[in-house]
Amino acid sequence: MQVRVGPQGPSLLLPPRKSQSESQNLATLAFVRGSKREIKRGVWELRVSLGKDPVTDKYKVRSKTFHGSARAADEALRDLIDQQAPSRSDGIGATLGQLLDQWLEECERLDLSPNTLRTYRAQIKTTIRPRLGKVLPSRLSARNLDELYGAMKDAGASPKTIRNHHAIIAAALHQGVRWGWVRYNIAERAKPPRVEHHQVQAPSVDVVHKVIDAAEKRDPRLAPLLMLAALTGMRRGELCALRWSDVDLQLGIVNVSRSLVAVPGGVSEKPTKTGRSRKVALDPFGIALLTETRARVDEWVAAAGSTLASDAFVFSPFVEAETPFRPDNVTSFFIRVRGEVGAPDVRLHDLRHFTATQLIGAGVDVRTVADRLGHSDPSLTLWVYSHLIEERDRAAAAIMGGVLGPKKQLPKAKRHVKQPAALPSAG
Repeated sequence: MQVRVGPQGPSLLLPPRKSQSESQNLATLAFVRGSKREIKRGVWELRVSLGKDPVTDKYKVRSKTFHGSARAADEALRDLIDQQAPSRSDGIGATLGQLLDQWLEECERLDLSPNTLRTYRAQIKTTIRPRLGKVLPSRLSARNLDELYGAMKDAGASPKTIRNHHAIIAAALHQGVRWGWVRYNIAERAKPPRVEHHQVQAPSVDVVHKVIDAAEKRDPRLAPLLMLAALTGMRRGELCALRWSDVDLQLGIVNVSRSLVAVPGGVSEKPTKTGRSRKVALDPFGIALLTETRARVDEWVAAAGSTLASDAFVFSPFVEAETPFRPDNVTSFFIRVRGEVGAPDVRLHDLRHFTATQLIGAGVDVRTVADRLGHSDPSLTLWVYSHLIEERDRAAAAIMGGVLGPKKQLPKAKRHVKQPAALPSAG
C-alpha cells in the first residue's frame, strides 16, 4: 500500500499485517520514498531511498532501527523522510524544513560562528519546524508567518526574539530564491513586530575603576583583560584570542585578527565578527598595562621553571599560557566582581559601550570610533550611539554660534523713566 505523506497528506492508518511481506508500507514525499519492515515484534527497520548518486550512479539508502508500535513507526518514518534533502536540484517538492536544513549546511560551509549556528538550530527545532516545517515554500504565505509571529508573541516572546526567527526564515527563503527553489521571498511581505531602539547605558568611570580594582583582588590574571576591554573596546572573544605575537609594545599596537567562541568540550578559534583584522593603538597607559602584565607572566613562568612561547596567549589560566580563558568563564568572573561593587546591571559588553561613549563624548569622529570597535560600517556606530551624536550636535551648534555670533554685546539704549510724583503726606 502506498500513501502520500506531506502537508496535505492523510494520517497513516494501516490495517493489521498478516505476514512480514505484507507489512511493507511505502511512503513518498516529493521524490523521496520510504518503507518500514518489522524485524521482530515491536522492532522496525525504516528505510529511505535517496535516489541515484550522480557520481557513482548507485542508489543511496538511509536506514534506521525503531522500537515501538506500528503507528509510532509510521510517524518515525515520516520524520525520517522529512529530514532528507530533496533529491532534485530544483527543489520541487521540498518542504520548508528541508530548505532550512540545506540553508544551515550552507551557513556551516561559510564558517558561521558555532554559537550562531547552535542558536539557529535551536530556534528552528523548537519554534519554526513544528509549525511550518512540512509546508512547501511555494505554498507558504505571509499570513502563515504572521500567525507564527502572533503565536510567539502570545507565548511571551519578545519582539527581538520574534524578529530573530523572522530573519532565519527570510534568509533561508532568500537562499531558496538564489537556488531557484522558489520564485520570490514571501518573508518580505510578512510583518514581524518592531523592536524599539533603547538608548545604550554605559557604566561610569567610577564604576569601571571599582570593577577592575575588585577584579585585581580576586584574580590578577583577569583584571588586565577587563582594563584592556575598557581601553580598546575589544570584544570578549577577541580579548581571549589575543596572543603575545599580536602585541607590539614598541609601537603600541595590538593586532586584532581572531576571536574565540566556547563550544562543547572546549573553545574554537574563528575570524573576527566582521571577518577582517584591525590594528588598535595603545597610549602610554595601555602600553604600561601590557608591559606590566608580561613582566608578571614572565615571573610566574620563571618560578615554574618553564618557558613562554612567542605565540602564547596574553590571558590564560595556566602558567605556560598555551590555553586561553574560555569566554563564558570570563563573563562568569565579571558577574561575580560586578556584584561585589554593587553594579548588578553592568554587563561585560558594557565596557565596549563605555569605550564608545567616552570617545564620542570627547569629540572623536565616528569613523575612528567605528574602526577601533571593529564595526563593519560607521552607520552601525551612528545607530547605536545616536543619542551621543545628538549631544555633540548641540555642542557643534554652540561652537558655530560662537564663531559667527556678535563679538561683543551692543550697548543698551538708556531709557528715561519719569519718576512718579511723591504721595501727599497724611494729615
